[in-house]
Amino acid sequence: MRNLRQGFTLIEMLAVIVIIGILAAGIFRLVGAGSDKAAIAETTAQIQAVASLLEEYRNLYGNYPRVTNVDEDGYAPLNFTFLARDGGSCSYCSASSNKSKQQPFGLCSHFIPRGTTMYSNCDDSMKDFYDQCFNDPAGKGGDGWEKEFGKRSVGNNLDDVVASEAADPNLQSIYRSWQRLKKDGLVYEEVSVCPYCDSSTYNAGIDQDAWEHSLKYRLYGGVGEIVSAGPDGKFGTGDDITSAGVAADEDDD
Repeated sequence: MRNLRQGFTLIEMLAVIVIIGILAAGIFRLVGAGSDKAAIAETTAQIQAVASLLEEYRNLYGNYPRVTNVDEDGYAPLNFTFLARDGGSCSYCSASSNKSKQQPFGLCSHFIPRGTTMYSNCDDSMKDFYDQCFNDPAGKGGDGWEKEFGKRSVGNNLDDVVASEAADPNLQSIYRSWQRLKKDGLVYEEVSVCPYCDSSTYNAGIDQDAWEHSLKYRLYGGVGEIVSAGPDGKFGTGDDITSAGVAADEDDD
């Protein structure tokens, strides 16, 4: 009478392990693909929020915003950031360091009455400092100040800028749209205070994308677009997500 075999042979056990590995890899791929699609959808919603402001700006002013604070590849930051109160030297806070070289103007500064915002958030010392940046751009923040504010067209100091912003119905309309997006949590404005040196910094912008990378703005061929670097975190590659809303190499299969 033939004995019944007990257990599995080594080959059979290895075969089972390989099969389990293949099935697990397939499940992980499906989960990963679903996660990527969710991340793309989330980032697309972020981009479309700012893109709606871009289109409103173009419809009202006839062109897309020109941002002077661009990198060597032509990408500009979205955030509008400036030091509102200088608490002095602080090893824990970067806000106070090298303030004369700060260029605060990202794309979002074109959707907000920026002169008014700076004056309403800054203490007297920083108001004087930014007035100097405006009046003597070569000696302070570079000619970006004059280019951004259009010094010759509005006056000789930031008080004139504040007056011109109040009289600009197009800017007021865009700012109302900004406030609606802020209420919906799609954009933000905040003032943060360093607990060590008491410096305060104003920041307005949009949160990072689903991969925790900052969105950028690019003006290319006269057309403005909001860009996410996508899953790989590198701008200018095939998986970038733009105002069109999809990654270039997204596979729906």
